Amino acid sequence: MIKSKLITNIFQQFLKDKDIRDFKDSFIYYIIFRTIRKLLSYDLIIQIYNFKVYGSINKNKTSHFLLKKCEFGDYHELDTIKKFSNMNKLLFIDCGCNYGFYSFYTASLNKNNTIISIEASKNTSAEFIKNHKLNKFPNIIFFNKAVTDMNNKKISFYESLNDWESSQTHKDFNFEKTTKIESINIDTFIKKYDLKKYNTIIKLDIEGNEMSAIKGGLEFIKEASPLIIIEFSKFIFNKKENKDYLKNFLITFDYSIYNVFKKKRKLEEVLQDLDDLGKSHKTIGNYYLIKNSSKTLQDFLFN
Repeated sequence: MIKSKLITNIFQQFLKDKDIRDFKDSFIYYIIFRTIRKLLSYDLIIQIYNFKVYGSINKNKTSHFLLKKCEFGDYHELDTIKKFSNMNKLLFIDCGCNYGFYSFYTASLNKNNTIISIEASKNTSAEFIKNHKLNKFPNIIFFNKAVTDMNNKKISFYESLNDWESSQTHKDFNFEKTTKIESINIDTFIKKYDLKKYNTIIKLDIEGNEMSAIKGGLEFIKEASPLIIIEFSKFIFNKKENKDYLKNFLITFDYSIYNVFKKKRKLEEVLQDLDDLGKSHKTIGNYYLIKNSSKTLQDFLFN
């Protein structure tokens, strides 16, 4: 099908200065987008919350969802980040930042927040950098590296045709190519920050390597007791040692698991939920790891 720059320009003007969420559940928007989507010739600038990103016209990009559904979702996670940002400036570590939604959202909340954004995929990093230039947030530090328990090691990274599933632990997806990427661990880059001045949050969405990322941030976790947002997937627990590691971590660091409904969950319940998924489903979504008897837990539960 022939792409039309004219139609794309008109649609971009239609979106200009409007929050894409205003079109959610709009039948008119749905008909327009369904009619012209295959004619669009370039990625479109989307306003959402207090920042902008490029919404991809390609269905294999995560940001395409913004154009299709007119929302990002993850409402509880975003509200939680906003709550802690309102209490005190945030140090937010975005592991697996993809095109940057969480990072830009957090940066937009308060200019005093510090965001460290890390993405291993070279292709997806290009999307992040493009969005970073669009917003020009000075409080974001970006690394095109793989978060692990090691620092400055060259590791293999498996790129997918779909940018939400590239991984350093497996190739169970529409595999495109293998690249070499330098590793980084959380404890290394966190040393220069005075953690007493921040609320701290780690977001982990790195397709099965989450336990390795935690191993590389134990000094930080010991000192700051950050709230951890983690996507639980089958890829994490395909290795039995990861089940044992998370169980021991929760005991040693006095953390518990909570879901987005603020309900405490046992690790065994999480594992059962993953086992109950159909073969085509790999994740049960985001959960929180929070230190017991901490102010963070009090604020999470009651404010």
